[in-house]
Amino acid sequence: MSTKELILEEALRQFSQKGFDGTSMSDIAGPLGISKAALYKHFESKQQIFEEIIAESEVKYKAFFEKLSVHFLTGSHEAMNKQDVDVYSGITSEGLCENVLAFVRFSMSDEYSGQVRRMLTISQFQSRELGETYTRRYVDAMLGYDEKLFEQLMKAGVIKPGNPKVLAAMFYAPVIMYMGIWDREPDRADECEKAIRDHVEQFFTMTKHMGSVL
Repeated sequence: MSTKELILEEALRQFSQKGFDGTSMSDIAGPLGISKAALYKHFESKQQIFEEIIAESEVKYKAFFEKLSVHFLTGSHEAMNKQDVDVYSGITSEGLCENVLAFVRFSMSDEYSGQVRRMLTISQFQSRELGETYTRRYVDAMLGYDEKLFEQLMKAGVIKPGNPKVLAAMFYAPVIMYMGIWDREPDRADECEKAIRDHVEQFFTMTKHMGSVL
């Protein structure tokens, strides 16, 4: 592992424990046995370290979602319209559950993703900018994708016309709530996974009763 990679690893470890503001460049350099001057040879600022961590996390999530043949976080709404609508138009209840649970399991089991999530959870209260980063990543991106997907499914006649933004919130909010419980209380992982499965199955049934084949 290169010095730069070691710096990023140590910074993420400390950010996830103390938050961005609670971690100094000296805190990062110390455990690595290097000076602050040596650290600055690789990164101009703590902010640059933070941004590289976020960028790497997004690469990991994009790669994961590509395996599911969906385009969350890619910014490719045109691709989503053509491919994701096809994926979800004929999906079964079990298929939808497995897709959601695959995302949840990845988020909860991948150490890097977990540290980034904890880093942003702690840091969101330390500055408005960090709070906006949290909202953008864990609220706007998730709800934005679901809203656009439901909108396209409505246009395609797959689900009954309605407010896609409201439907997205109904679908996503319980998932992120149970992920939060899972994060704080790992011994409740099985309980949370079952609750998420039950929620997705109920959502599927409710939507189907509204006239959907989702």
